[in-house]
Amino acid sequence: MKKMLTDSELSAFAEQLAMILHSGISTLEGVMIMRDDTPPGPGKDILDSVYQSLEETGELAGALENTEVFPEYFIRMTQIAERSGTLEDVMHSLFQYYSRQSLLMRSIRDALTYPLILLTMLFAVLLVLMTQVMPVFREVFDQLGIEMTGISAAVFRISGVVQRVSAVILVAVVALVVASLVILRTGKGASALMSAVTRLPLGRKISRLLATSRFCKALALSLHSGLDMGESFELANSLTKHDKFEENVKQASELMDQGNDLSTALRDAGIITGLNARMVTIGFRTGTAEIALDQISDSCQEEADECIQSAVNMLEPTLTAILSILTGLILVSVMLPLLSVMANIG
Repeated sequence: MKKMLTDSELSAFAEQLAMILHSGISTLEGVMIMRDDTPPGPGKDILDSVYQSLEETGELAGALENTEVFPEYFIRMTQIAERSGTLEDVMHSLFQYYSRQSLLMRSIRDALTYPLILLTMLFAVLLVLMTQVMPVFREVFDQLGIEMTGISAAVFRISGVVQRVSAVILVAVVALVVASLVILRTGKGASALMSAVTRLPLGRKISRLLATSRFCKALALSLHSGLDMGESFELANSLTKHDKFEENVKQASELMDQGNDLSTALRDAGIITGLNARMVTIGFRTGTAEIALDQISDSCQEEADECIQSAVNMLEPTLTAILSILTGLILVSVMLPLLSVMANIG
């Protein structure tokens, strides 16, 4: 299986093609220019494959799909753009979308790097406590003839186990940290990270917002192309990748078959809010429905980005609090019996 292009690479491709199309150069000639300007390597091979396929079929979406390195969202949006004659606009939109995704993933990686280092340092403190400090207290208690019970006894038992396998734990933790830092810098790791973030309690809202954003963006392009509403819904819905959202789209389609207008159907099906539905209604009345849908798409994408960033930012204080509590419990479990003995002696 070929390695998929990263968000930054997709952004650069879309930006260059949008600029070329804006200058009046054809798609085929534009891809040829991009290929000739690219140094030898995987990038040039990809562009060469796109050029050859485009020369044979005249379809950019099919040429991108044949390379097996472009995501489905990029391909389907290109397909809609070719049918609607808005390839330049769509490439500019894809440039903005993947630029935003790349910036978001970079900020997530940067935000996670410090907590990961902090987690390693705090774990090292716990390891020193369990392997170096606790045995000293154990000897003191043995000499004083104090028998540990409850939490204190459990902590000492854990300390004994950790002390015996401390070397293995240390190697495993160092390897895990290094692997995590490497993965955070790769495209596949970034995708896995995004997937993990959307599984957090806030994840359902994030995935819903992303689905709404993609649906509205694709629907705007489909309507601009002059496609009928049924086909527009089908094309737009294929990009959402959200089972529950697809049910909502199906419900909206049924409402439209019953005679409801688009804004009412989207609102009653729970796809957009009443305010956004009002924007779509006004858009249809003024001939700017595509602009209204684009604005809704951008708004949902920005809200999803903010939610993802908030979820990541919550990790640092949460990790610090958890590990601080663990350290405190260990120390308290040791100090309380010792303070009790000192009080009796006094």
